[in-house]
Amino acid sequence: MVKCYSCGKESRGGMPTANIGGEERTYCADCYWVIEKEYKGKRNCEECSYFSNEKCEKKGKPLEPVTVGYNTYFVQAEKCGDFSTDKDVAVAEIKKLEAKGQYEEAVTGYEKWGMTEEAEEARKKMPAPSIDANALVKNLVKKGQTLTYYCCHCGTQLKIGAKAPQIQKTCPSCSGDLQVINLAKLVKQHSAQE
Repeated sequence: MVKCYSCGKESRGGMPTANIGGEERTYCADCYWVIEKEYKGKRNCEECSYFSNEKCEKKGKPLEPVTVGYNTYFVQAEKCGDFSTDKDVAVAEIKKLEAKGQYEEAVTGYEKWGMTEEAEEARKKMPAPSIDANALVKNLVKKGQTLTYYCCHCGTQLKIGAKAPQIQKTCPSCSGDLQVINLAKLVKQHSAQE
């Protein structure tokens, strides 16, 4: 038997749940409807200019979510003296994030305010994910594939993969430095064409 947290009504079937104050609670349909209506009506931190990724940027603290069914509410805004929906304040905070190199948070902030051009500019500043060339070569070896490429100095044909599992640092023909070739990008492009 499942018991309603609020009214004590029991049921043999499942009841909807809500996570309030870090505690998972079960409610009958009537009580659940009342709870959901109560939280939908409260001021939510997500509407505040200082909200970013479940955190208050003004106070620098994570916020505690209240989950009612599929909806999440951050109702600390009800008692917060810093609550603000001022776009200028929000944009200033977002620019601070961008200046600190927190581009992902800045993009989220710009998108929240409908500033798509600014979001795209911040997205361009995000560092490209690093690619491990050795891992990509191991993948070629595992698949039994060999990739042919050419020395950027003399044009000698070079191979990497199943027939040549080691990454060459210099050209065997002209002794030119092959580290200028971005092998990770080359192997990744080859893998994407399959």
